[in-house]
Amino acid sequence: MKRFILFACVFMLISQLSAAPSLYTSTGLLHSVSAIIPEQRLQLGFHINGFTRDFMVDYVSIIDDSTYHSWDTYAGGGLCFGIGYAFTNWLEVGVVSEGLIDAIDTPEAAGRADENTNYASYGFGDTEVNLKLTTGGLFGATKNADIGAFGFYRFTTGDLYSPGQSDASSFSIDYIKNDGGIYRKFTTNGADWGVRGLISFLTSSQVPLGINLNGGYTKLVNMPAGNNPTLIDFAGGLSIQFGSFIPFIEVYGFKYNAARMYDSRYVYYMSGGVRFDTPVGLVIDFGADYRIPKFIPDLEPIHNTVSDTFLFSDGWGGAPDWKAYFGLTYYYDFKKEPLIVKKEDPKTIITGKVINGETGVPMSAILTFPGYSDSISIVSDSLGLYSISVNPGTIRVRAEREGFKWQEKGVIIEKGQTKIVDFALNPKKIEKGIITGKVSDKSSGEKLIAKISFPQTDIPEILPDASTGVYRITLDPGTYTIAAVAEGYVSYAMPVVIEADKTLVLNIEMLKKGGKITLRGIYFESGKATILPESFYALDEAVKLLSDNPKVRIEVQGHTDSVGSDSSNLSLSQARAESVRNYLVSHGIDPLRVVAKGFGELMPVADNGTKDGRALNRRIEFLILGE
Repeated sequence: MKRFILFACVFMLISQLSAAPSLYTSTGLLHSVSAIIPEQRLQLGFHINGFTRDFMVDYVSIIDDSTYHSWDTYAGGGLCFGIGYAFTNWLEVGVVSEGLIDAIDTPEAAGRADENTNYASYGFGDTEVNLKLTTGGLFGATKNADIGAFGFYRFTTGDLYSPGQSDASSFSIDYIKNDGGIYRKFTTNGADWGVRGLISFLTSSQVPLGINLNGGYTKLVNMPAGNNPTLIDFAGGLSIQFGSFIPFIEVYGFKYNAARMYDSRYVYYMSGGVRFDTPVGLVIDFGADYRIPKFIPDLEPIHNTVSDTFLFSDGWGGAPDWKAYFGLTYYYDFKKEPLIVKKEDPKTIITGKVINGETGVPMSAILTFPGYSDSISIVSDSLGLYSISVNPGTIRVRAEREGFKWQEKGVIIEKGQTKIVDFALNPKKIEKGIITGKVSDKSSGEKLIAKISFPQTDIPEILPDASTGVYRITLDPGTYTIAAVAEGYVSYAMPVVIEADKTLVLNIEMLKKGGKITLRGIYFESGKATILPESFYALDEAVKLLSDNPKVRIEVQGHTDSVGSDSSNLSLSQARAESVRNYLVSHGIDPLRVVAKGFGELMPVADNGTKDGRALNRRIEFLILGE
């Protein structure tokens, strides 16, 4: 059966030649009919639709007092074709008919006499003659809005339903065939008629917006078992025209007033698609419908016996969950709209050339028009040329380019004139700034010959003066990063801001790898590791040192004098080193950059036999570990 469904879909795509501007071979979208009629237009149209779905109707079998449930796979489609002609802008007629195809695949389910059996039916549906009448001129000469009525009469041309089945196959596929439909009937076998009210509006904007609103009534004759219901339907469409490309959306629905037809409920669809209206009169449509809500088989199921072969639905149309459309239409207008040639007024133009005022070389620049229009901005081309159409009057023109002094000129221009306004822009003179300073060893203060650079710029490296260690360079104003590198020293990097016509003094103090820095002015409570407040200034300087050298790793070393036991002095020096480390970390220094170590009285720098010597031995030092 899967092969049959695939074949059916291919058959419908090959058979479909076109879709009229509506499915009724009348002006409009797929489902909504337009009340605006193009005068003396002939339309030839065909459209195809196809659908497939599982879970359409619950098949219930009662065999030997046992109840079985199963669901079939349904597929189907239609080929609609017709012709229409608009005699005037208020009268249009059309004739439309269709070919239909249905198919069912039954599952291999317990309790089914027809399990794994394929069914199919194909043939003609009924033919409809329609007539559209509108006001044709009630809304004046704009031809952008109208109201009207769409009436139709449908007579029987479709194949009548016949339960007789045949194993004959035209598709070389195994299936059982009957006439006039399977889960829908191809004809109502009666003379049906109906009418629709139409309202349409089309904007005259640059991108036209079209709206169609329809509401209708249909009287159905000779329905089964004396059930002759009426049908109420509606449709609304919205389209946007981008030249030949026209996307659209539609909402439509219907309701039978008979309980056997969808339980007298409304069936709603959301439809969408695109249309290509080519200049040669060929219209190509792609569209799809989606049912809201989806089918819910909440009606009382039909109980079947062991002798049943398949379940027949009394529904006309099948109301699938979705349906796809494709179509082509050709239309021809016998009455051509007169070609109106508008005489254009001579243009009023300002044109000119922009050059470099020093070299005379043409260049591109931005041209604006202060006071005339704040939104207009044009750019001269690579030859410096520009041109613009303007309204007559007094106009100011400004030319500007980065790095050049802007220039503005005024011009009085009359209607139809061409004025030449040239510009010679002079480069701006940029006042430079200076950065200078001394490069030295942080511990000893001795001068260093380090390589100084400015990363991510084209500025070449410089060296300080060999005799003084002083460097000096002139730069354009801006923000830079200055870097210094010397062998055996931790690299230095610092952001700097250079201001025009100003000198920035920046002394670079570099830290030697493995070198030590003694922090003076750090005091603790006697015999304790508690830092006294008067030490905070020296510690803040240490924080600044580490912040200015973000790559440096250090070891905080604590030292004591010889008063007290060796073990107590070692513990006290470790505690004091930890206190200094904690202060640095609490002020934003990465803890991974700082380690603490106490040495007690092991590394004196002065005589412990004197008071002054012991004071020098009680100290905190930084050992530069590297980067």
